This record gives sequence, structure tokens and C-alpha cells, in this order.
Amino acid sequence: MYNPAHFATEDLAQAARLIELYPLALLIGPDVQGQSFGTHLPLTLLEAPSPKSGCTLQLEGHMARANPHWAWLAGMHEQGRDVMAVFSGPSAYVSPRHADSKLSVPTWNYAAVHAYGELELVHDEQAKDALLKRLIAQHEPAYAAQWRDLPADFQSKMLGAIVGFRLHVRRWEGKFKLSQNRSAVERGRIREAMAAGTAAEQDVAAWMAHLSL
Repeated sequence: MYNPAHFATEDLAQAARLIELYPLALLIGPDVQGQSFGTHLPLTLLEAPSPKSGCTLQLEGHMARANPHWAWLAGMHEQGRDVMAVFSGPSAYVSPRHADSKLSVPTWNYAAVHAYGELELVHDEQAKDALLKRLIAQHEPAYAAQWRDLPADFQSKMLGAIVGFRLHVRRWEGKFKLSQNRSAVERGRIREAMAAGTAAEQDVAAWMAHLSL
């Protein structure tokens, strides 16, 4: 992505924080005709680093077996091509009224992480069950007991209807466009206005404060 130096980050901890807070990713790769195809799905950032050499992160998720995307993506490493996962963080409109100069125009503040790597499929039923339990633990731990108590044949049917996968991330890009190109006074006005605004604007303000902007 276009990522000017003043917005780019190499801080892996901040990238991981964004992924964990905004886990719904857009997984992108070509279809069988080579056309762009995207699947929206939550991805879990694993604590253990990827076992593959040269990989910095390991993400996991699953999609419906009926979705042909998983097969296309799994074949991309044979072509020497990486799968891309896009994580979109907080975003909000920035009014020019906060600028020092009248010669200003509207813009948009946002945070995003792009992760690139090799997709590895997970077909084993027990491994898929463990994958789902990690997802449940992240988003609704109380549901774990209900999942365990479901009839075995129903669980097996549900697990058979999905394909699990891991994304071994070879490189990533983080862009936190949060008014770093503005003066400290302007950033303060923007942050204060957003802190008093909508929920989305408050999220942006919180990230600006978190990054001391």
C-alpha cells in the first residue's frame, strides 16, 4: 500500500494490537481466472511464532468448505505468490476546521495492517476443533462449554463444513495515518474533537492518545 514514512510503523506490538482489536480481515487472492477475489473472516493471531523460516507472525482462521477461495489461495505458494490479509482499524473523517491555515482540505484518519504470507490448510478434525476453541476463547469464552456439550455428530458435521488454515506471515505493513503530518497544536484539536464525537471518532482519538499523537 502507499505508505509515507511519517505514517508507516515497524512496531510489531502495535500491529499485533490492531489485529487483536479488529480481527475481521479481508483475505485477498486471485480466483481460478486470475481475477481478484476477497473473503471477509476473523483471523486469530497466535502467540507462538510461525515455525516456517522467515515468517514473523502466524494467523489462523477458517472458511466454509463451499467457498472455493481456500483452494485457490492454498495453491498460490506453488506459484511463488503470497496471500494478503488486510486488517482495517479505526477510521474517521478529519475536518479542515481543525487546521491552522484556511488553505486546508478534508482528509481521513485511519489505521490498517497488511499481512502477506503462505496459506497452509488444516483438514484434521481435532486440529480444526482446537482452532475453533481458540477463536471462541478470544471472543466468547462462555460459549466453550456449550460447544463441548453439542452432540458429537453435530460437531463433526459443523467441522466437516469448514476448512481451517494458517497464514504464515513473511512480511507485513502497518499504516497509522493519525495526523502525524500536522502540528502538535492541530493534532491536539483533532484529538479533542474526535474524543467528543461518534464512537468511531472516539476510537481514532484513543489510538492517537495511545501513540502519544
